[in-house]
Amino acid sequence: MLIENNLAALWRQLDKAEQKLAEKNKELRSAERKANRASAVVSNLREEISMEQLRLWGGNPNLVELMASGGTMVFYRALEAIAESWGFGIGGMWADTKQTVLRFGLNRSEIGGVERVADGIRYFAPAMKTIKGGWVRFGVSTPNDPDCAWSLRYSKVRGNAQVVREVYCHEDKVLDFNTLDEALRYVEANLWVEDIIDAEPAAALEHAA
Repeated sequence: MLIENNLAALWRQLDKAEQKLAEKNKELRSAERKANRASAVVSNLREEISMEQLRLWGGNPNLVELMASGGTMVFYRALEAIAESWGFGIGGMWADTKQTVLRFGLNRSEIGGVERVADGIRYFAPAMKTIKGGWVRFGVSTPNDPDCAWSLRYSKVRGNAQVVREVYCHEDKVLDFNTLDEALRYVEANLWVEDIIDAEPAAALEHAA
């Protein structure tokens, strides 16, 4: 009889414990809903502040703030629009500088592509954090190759550049160039995005003939 009484008592304790757990879970869900609503208010205010900041910057946006990781979607879209105006793309984050990755590609069919990219690099470079060696770094878009990634390093002070290949996140090739234009001409000649060479001049010559 004593054993049966103990068992019944344990069942009663379990029932109470389960009721208490259910109450606490209900309170937790309510607290989570309140926290989510409060988080949404904070996020909306951050976006509104970003919009107002963009308005105040006008035609001179603060690229350092726009490229900082963890910013608002307003800043992200603003940076994306500015990058696209130069023919660049964005995406991801450099692990060392904590800035958004700016990326470019070159097609051999584009007349003046090297000049366009060079101007874009010189526009963004002053706002970019330097890495070891005094370089700022840009991603280079190339034909799909899952085993390697290319980047371009540029010195804002010296004016020289490097084209770098990484295989499985390990640097395995560094090409040095005296100028940014030389490095970009290498990218244009060897790391083109599309296999179309000088389509416009060829068509013009054919028409002239």
